[in-house]
Amino acid sequence: MLQVCMLAAAGLFAALVIKKDKPEFSTLIIAFVSVLIAIKVMGVIDDVLREIEDWQKLLGENAVYLSLFLKLTGITYICEFAANLTKDAGYSALSSNIELFGKMAIMVAGFPVIRIMIDMLEGMMG
Repeated sequence: MLQVCMLAAAGLFAALVIKKDKPEFSTLIIAFVSVLIAIKVMGVIDDVLREIEDWQKLLGENAVYLSLFLKLTGITYICEFAANLTKDAGYSALSSNIELFGKMAIMVAGFPVIRIMIDMLEGMMG
């Protein structure tokens, strides 16, 4: 965690220093540092996957909910990363479209849960 914070601070400092003379390079530095931090986050995914395997054993046939949870979490993180990057680059309209796409993708991914709830309600009533 300290590495990520130091990398972010160094990237921010470099971007601020360069921004006066070459603002386009400032944006590139921030984008590059953001990608490096994302790569660092992906390194943690191995631990997450091991934990998920344990959860799948506990959940058994209900592991489909875990898969849905991971899909929704992934959509959220990826869209937030892309939206923040485009917003920082000064393209707030594009950022808003990315956020809208993320919300729609989450809604569509959640449809199976709604279907399961409706089936459960029908089972209780009938």
